[in-house]
Amino acid sequence: MDYIYKDFLLTAGMLAQEQLAYSYTGNLSRRWKNNLFITRTGANLRNLSKEDIIVLPLDKKSILESRASSELIVHKSILKSSGKKAVLHTHPIYTVKLSFNSDVIIPKDSEGKAILGSVPVLEVEKPTASIELAKILSEVLKEKKVAVIRGHGVFAVESSLFKAYEVVSILENSCKILWRCQNGGKS
Repeated sequence: MDYIYKDFLLTAGMLAQEQLAYSYTGNLSRRWKNNLFITRTGANLRNLSKEDIIVLPLDKKSILESRASSELIVHKSILKSSGKKAVLHTHPIYTVKLSFNSDVIIPKDSEGKAILGSVPVLEVEKPTASIELAKILSEVLKEKKVAVIRGHGVFAVESSLFKAYEVVSILENSCKILWRCQNGGKS
């Protein structure tokens, strides 16, 4: 089980290093057997520790749920429906910028094209911690590795948190390229 904590800490460190997480935003979860490991509410991914990770039963209620990320309902729903083991949610700046004017993000760079294909931009009435968000992401992330919530951020699924981080990193770099192409090279 130590490898799960290592996956959280390594991933959080890489998110911080690439400035894909800031302040107390973003959350991570990992399924292991019938348990859900998830960052606590208010955890700072830039300074994550083992104590910031809560273990809950995946299919039962727990007294600890109030300490878990506010996106708990979304993480549980995605993990149950997608068949993946890890969910990463964060707010990369260029990806969020592009989400305001796009229904789909189609990378121009070869890595983005090959790894991501097209990335859906979803619009929901309540874009955080809602049943509506949980339902739409559970459907979309059965087929896709990543989806963007307009004006909010990204949710990525993979077999590990580190692999989900790689998907988000590639998406953000593709979005930087797209943004600069659309804006005459300006950031």
